[in-house]
Amino acid sequence: MGKKKEVAEEDLLIPPQDSKICGTICVCQMTLVLSCVAIVYLTVAVYVPAQKAFNSGIETDPVMCITTKSALKESCNWTTCGEWCLSKGTGACLQIFVNLRYNGSSIQFQNCTNFVTKKCYGLDTEVAKNFTCIKEECKNLTGIFNCTKGVCHNLTDVFECEFHNLDPVLKCSGRRGKVTCMEINGLYSCNKGGCEKIKAPYNCDRRCRDIPTRNKNVILLSGDNVYLSKCNIAYNSTSKDEVWSDTGDNILMASCYTANYTANSGIIDTTDCVNGSILLNKTILGDTTNFTYLSYLHYAETEYQRQIAPLDADLIISNESRLMINLEGCVNTLRDECKEFFRYYAKDGSDHNARARFPCFYSPNDVSFAVQRFDLTVEYQQFMFAFLLPTILLVVSCFILTVCQKTVVVGDDSKMRFKCLTNEDTGKLKSSTNAQTDAL
Repeated sequence: MGKKKEVAEEDLLIPPQDSKICGTICVCQMTLVLSCVAIVYLTVAVYVPAQKAFNSGIETDPVMCITTKSALKESCNWTTCGEWCLSKGTGACLQIFVNLRYNGSSIQFQNCTNFVTKKCYGLDTEVAKNFTCIKEECKNLTGIFNCTKGVCHNLTDVFECEFHNLDPVLKCSGRRGKVTCMEINGLYSCNKGGCEKIKAPYNCDRRCRDIPTRNKNVILLSGDNVYLSKCNIAYNSTSKDEVWSDTGDNILMASCYTANYTANSGIIDTTDCVNGSILLNKTILGDTTNFTYLSYLHYAETEYQRQIAPLDADLIISNESRLMINLEGCVNTLRDECKEFFRYYAKDGSDHNARARFPCFYSPNDVSFAVQRFDLTVEYQQFMFAFLLPTILLVVSCFILTVCQKTVVVGDDSKMRFKCLTNEDTGKLKSSTNAQTDAL
């Protein structure tokens, strides 16, 4: 039985191969193929964008962008953010335009007490209740509503609107009501399902009441937030020059990007402050006020002081620039980054909330566009990693395969062996050849 088994093993057409040699060759071949595929893909995803960033001329110091307009296009030749770069330029896209300006002043307020933050919430259309006219949900509307293609949101409790011109009444109640109102767009004043479109000019602002202004001499507006405090003095954080001090009868107002209060030291650090002004008649403010009146005072009843913070009109670089998430206008993460990006950066004030205000980057040679994400250091690191890793793997795998080609031979028995361990005439191991010779 033992002899038959030995004969059977010797009669195999393809004998068992050396697993180390076969494994090395297979791994190197797979690495070679994957490296080539990775280089082709990374050329589009990393190499070309990085080269574009290096040659873009974009300054590394950020400036400020304020969203002025966002529009959904059925087809477009550029996009603010696309979820997959290979599909860029196909289908509908959302475009964002921004006001581009230099940074305002960074101001430090000292000896501050009674610091208060008031959040003035606007309407969040993503969580607010919808009234869909085609479903007969508009037949009892009463109040101020903002409607888009027959879908209405109630603004009555959130905004205070002043208007004078109205279009004729549209009946959203009754059998034909849903048909009449299924395509309404704009701002409407409704009473029990009868809606009148509010025509321009009109003014709507947030109903943010009970803002405590008693014993406050610094009022900072920052998007949906209002910061109030009583401070003794203010310095420019860059030049260290004094820009304001409390005289007992003036109130400083400004619009700032951030305001951070440190209670232990009584210091408020702010960034990008513009439209610094003084409210000379402090008796105009009572113990409390609302956001609408506070905004009115800032722009109508104050005296601008450029030494405190410059006017935003003096800092303008471009009134309308295209905003892109990066130089490519797309991302490849497939994690719904664009959805979150639009949620914040597409706020253009059309829903009567604060416009998005954020740092961005631009090229002095071309102010027609701005990018929100730009970091040459990160671009360089990603480029080097994406270039060196597949390139090194490609070179190493090619080298090993070349060595195997020169050192591995297939003997007469169809088995792969290293050339240094085989007899050149027979292709068999030297040890087995010597043993056969001794036997004879």
